[in-house]
Amino acid sequence: MRPYANLHLHSTHSDGKYTPEELVLLAKGEGYGAIAVTDHDTVTANEEIAYYAKKHGLESIFGCEFSTFSMLGKPVDFHFVAYDFDPTYPPMAEYLAGMALRETDQTRIVFGWAVEKGDIQGITWEEVLEYNKGIAWLCNDHVYRAMMAKGLVRAEDYDDWFNKNFRKQRGLVPPAYDFLPTEDIIRLVHEAGGIILVAHPYQRLQYMDQLIELGIDGLEVYHFSVSPEEQREALRIAYEKNLFIAGGSDHEGALGGMYESFENPEDCPYYAEPRTFGTMKEHFDELKTRKIGKRGAIPDYIAIKGKQH
Repeated sequence: MRPYANLHLHSTHSDGKYTPEELVLLAKGEGYGAIAVTDHDTVTANEEIAYYAKKHGLESIFGCEFSTFSMLGKPVDFHFVAYDFDPTYPPMAEYLAGMALRETDQTRIVFGWAVEKGDIQGITWEEVLEYNKGIAWLCNDHVYRAMMAKGLVRAEDYDDWFNKNFRKQRGLVPPAYDFLPTEDIIRLVHEAGGIILVAHPYQRLQYMDQLIELGIDGLEVYHFSVSPEEQREALRIAYEKNLFIAGGSDHEGALGGMYESFENPEDCPYYAEPRTFGTMKEHFDELKTRKIGKRGAIPDYIAIKGKQH
């Protein structure tokens, strides 16, 4: 038994390695039947994902990954994958614009510091914007890709470049827009007509009762960071509480772009066999139709670091 849908992916519209078209082709090559891009706090890749998925015979669903750093006044962080919402709903459109402003403004300022110091040369901010046309949420990856396109840097030097110019500096920039707390992002996604699930609930399952009270619709079970024990417990909770179930590669495996610096992909610490992480067909259909059918026994499929159990 292998997953049907890969519902947690990042593209070049946030901090992913591949364009939407490349993600679709990679997903098709691995044998997935459906795909969702869940870029961080931005949705600009979704139109391309829908187009190329249809072109290449895959199903798709609109998605985004949201971050929160508080819940009911307490400092606890979560990531959520949200699906099938209306990004033009005015409060949602305002929030997405704010998130893009927050990331891009921070990147622009840190980029300017590096230029002033002479640590980044041969490129202007206007050239970064031109290279990344159509992308609203710009991070250091977008700067580096623009520099690579000009032949200024090599792919293998990214880590050193990032550590020198961005790692510590990003936190020195006051945010231009604030993240919503957990309870408000759940409410906003629902108001925009969507459904929202807890992403990669590593060491977060103890909060599920609170999250269910706040209106969470489901949880991501099949993710690289979620242990076999947590996957089993997450499935139990989802079946007991009638919650939607998701899963996906995120930044791991072939679709996460982690193999590029390894001659043998299996040497990569984030290696995963094809179609290890994702969502089973029946659970994807539940997400897509918004209807949880009569469920039988809890699945015995557990995905962990590329191994099938």
